[in-house]
Amino acid sequence: MNELVQELLTCQQRMAARSLRYNESIAHKLGVTPTDVKGLGLLVQRPHTPRELADELDLTASAVTAVVDRLENAGFARRERSSTDRRQVIVHAVVEQAQRAVALHISLYERLAEVVSSYDEKQISTLLDYIEQCTRILADEADRLAT
Repeated sequence: MNELVQELLTCQQRMAARSLRYNESIAHKLGVTPTDVKGLGLLVQRPHTPRELADELDLTASAVTAVVDRLENAGFARRERSSTDRRQVIVHAVVEQAQRAVALHISLYERLAEVVSSYDEKQISTLLDYIEQCTRILADEADRLAT
């Protein structure tokens, strides 16, 4: 493995560790767990069924119930019965409360956008391709380790 590739992989490991620390800091500020923050992030994008949350967070049904309970108790989420199937529950973000979480991320997003905007389109496309491939590989490796 060449030196530059090794340096990139080492840097990526540091970034992953910092990302975990960042997520823990956000969770602490919001009074929830890091897994709850991930769940809230999904709910901010769109409402989810508990099964969808479990699949996306890679959690069991009982674990995702605990996540939703904590988010609901903290005021970040609410459960509603589906209008098409009363047996089904849909979990929604409580917009006013979720804005608190979103606001905590603004500084990071602005700083990252500033860095990315310093690259040309070809460089950004290369970065995007690399990140997408890394994400797929991480998912594959997590699945491999889980079996």
